[in-house]
Amino acid sequence: MQLRLTFPALTLIILMLGCGELGNDTGMISQRIGQAVREPGTREVDISKLTTFGWEYFYFFKPGTPRETICSFIGANRNNCGRVIRYDKVPATHVALLFGLNGSLTHTELHALANGEFDFELPKDGVRKAQSVFQVRRTAGGIW
Repeated sequence: MQLRLTFPALTLIILMLGCGELGNDTGMISQRIGQAVREPGTREVDISKLTTFGWEYFYFFKPGTPRETICSFIGANRNNCGRVIRYDKVPATHVALLFGLNGSLTHTELHALANGEFDFELPKDGVRKAQSVFQVRRTAGGIW
C-alpha cells in the first residue's frame, strides 16, 4: 500500500512543521520508545500506546534513504517534498517513521537507533496498528 498525500494531510503537516518532529531531530515517539525500552523489566513495547494521533499502519525507511525515495512513496510532489521531509537523506543514526490512516500520511519523524532498532523485514503493506507490539531484546551492546 502506498501513502498518498491529501490536501488535509498536507495542511496538517505544514502546520506541524514548527513542532521539530518533522525536522532533523529525534521525534517524540522515538523518545517514548527509548524511555520504554530502558525501563528495567520491559519485555515488549506497544507503539500504538505511545502515539496520540490517528494511524492504522506505519512504515520505516533505513538510514541513508534519500528524501526523493520517501517523497515518491508518500506521493509528495517536488514542490511539497522539502516541506514534508526536511532532510536530504535519513541520517546514519536514524530511521524515518511514517504513519498513515486511510491512505493519508498522519505523522512522520526520525527514530534514533539508540532508542531501539526494528529487527524484522518490513511487510509490503507496512505494520498494522494491531501488530505494533515488539519484543525488547537486550544485548551486550545495548537494547534492541
